[in-house]
Amino acid sequence: MDSMKVYYYWNSILPSNPNLNQQPLQFFSSIKHSGDRFSRLTNPAIRESYYPSLVRNFGFDLAVFRESSGVVKTFVVLVVPGTKAQAIGLQRGDVLKTINETSPSGNNIEGLIESAIAQRSISLDVENKGNITLGAELISENSVYLHKTFDSNAKKVAYLFYNSFEGRSKYDLQEAFADFKSKNATELIIDVRYNPGGDIGVCAALSAAIANVNPSDVFVEYRGNANAGIHRETFGKTISLISPGYSLTFDELSAMRLQLNRVFILTGPHTGSAAEFLIKGLRPWISVIQIGGTTLGKDMASFTIKDNNPEKYNNWSIEPMIFKLYNSRGEGDYNLGLAPDIATDEFSETIVPFGRSDDPLIKSALARINGSSNSDDMATKPAVRRLLYNSRQSIDKNSADVRIDKAVLRNIN
Repeated sequence: MDSMKVYYYWNSILPSNPNLNQQPLQFFSSIKHSGDRFSRLTNPAIRESYYPSLVRNFGFDLAVFRESSGVVKTFVVLVVPGTKAQAIGLQRGDVLKTINETSPSGNNIEGLIESAIAQRSISLDVENKGNITLGAELISENSVYLHKTFDSNAKKVAYLFYNSFEGRSKYDLQEAFADFKSKNATELIIDVRYNPGGDIGVCAALSAAIANVNPSDVFVEYRGNANAGIHRETFGKTISLISPGYSLTFDELSAMRLQLNRVFILTGPHTGSAAEFLIKGLRPWISVIQIGGTTLGKDMASFTIKDNNPEKYNNWSIEPMIFKLYNSRGEGDYNLGLAPDIATDEFSETIVPFGRSDDPLIKSALARINGSSNSDDMATKPAVRRLLYNSRQSIDKNSADVRIDKAVLRNIN
C-alpha cells in the first residue's frame, strides 16, 4: 500500500481505509482502480497469482470455434519454432480431435489445459496425424519466427513475423533486414498479431530501423501521477536502455533501413504493450497501415517492486501501472485498443501457417500494396466461424509490461 501511494497511476483514488484483514491477492484486488486490467501482485509459489499458459509449457496455442455449420472444432493457432511441438510436425491450422482423450469444447477447454499443465504432459489426437504426446519443457522463444519476401506484381514485399520485443533478437532482426535489403524490398509487413510486448528499447530500435529518425527525436512520452509527472524520452535514450550486449547503434539501425514510404502492421486482440506502441510510436514518422483486429489496449508502463527482505515477505512483488504512454505528438489513451485501418478477421478463411499469401491478414496487405480495393475485410465478408476460446488469453493477462527506466523512478518522491 505504501508503494502504491507513491507510484500508482491512480494513487489519488486509493481507498483511505482499506480492509487490511485480507489475504494478499484479495487485498490487492480491493485497492486497484476499477479500470486497471494489468497491475499485478505475484508470487512464484502461489499459482493463483499468475497465469500458467499452454504455450509456455508445451510450445503451442489453440483456439476453439463454432463453425457456421454448428460443429465445434479446435485448431492449433501458433507453434513456437524450435520446440518439440514443431519437431513432431504440429503446425498452425491442425485440428485437435481430442486432448488427453477428451473432445475439447468451449466449456471444458480451460479445465483440459489446466490439467495438462498440472501433470506436465499433454496427449493430442491430431486430425490426419494421429496421436502425439508432449511433455512440458522450458520454452525459449526466438522473437523472429519467420522472415521472407513476397514477389507481388513486380514488387518485393518483406514480411517479418515478430512475436516479442526481446533484446536477444538483435542479431535475428539484423539478419532479417539484411535479407530484405539484398532482395531490394520496397514494402514491409510486420506481423505482431500474437506479440504481447516486451522491451520498449527494442521497440524504439525496430522503429528506428523502419523510419528515418534521429537519436534526438522524441520517441515516447510518459505521463504519471502528481508525484511522477511527465517525461519525454528520445529514440537514443530509449534504445540505450536495451540490455547490455544487445543494444543497437544508430549506424547499425541506419544500415538496416529499407527505402520505405509506409509500413503494414498486422494485429489482433492479442497484440499488446510494446507491440501496440510500435504502431503508435511510428505514426509521427512514417505512414502506418494497421490490418487485422483491434489490439489489447495495454497503453501503460509499469515497474516491478520487491521488498528488501523477500524471504520475510514470501517473495511477493507488485507490478503497478505507473505511466500512460504517448507518442511524440502527444497521442495516446488507447486503453480500449488500437482499431485497425483495414479490419480483417484472421480466422475468416482456412487457417494456414504464418507467412503464406493466402493468410487473410497478409492477403489484405498484399491487396492494398497492389492497389486492389478487395481487401476481404470483416465488414464485407460473412463470418465463417465464431471464436469460443483462445489460449492466448493467458498470455494477455501476463503480457510483458513496458518497463520504465530506473532513473525515471528515482525522480519520483
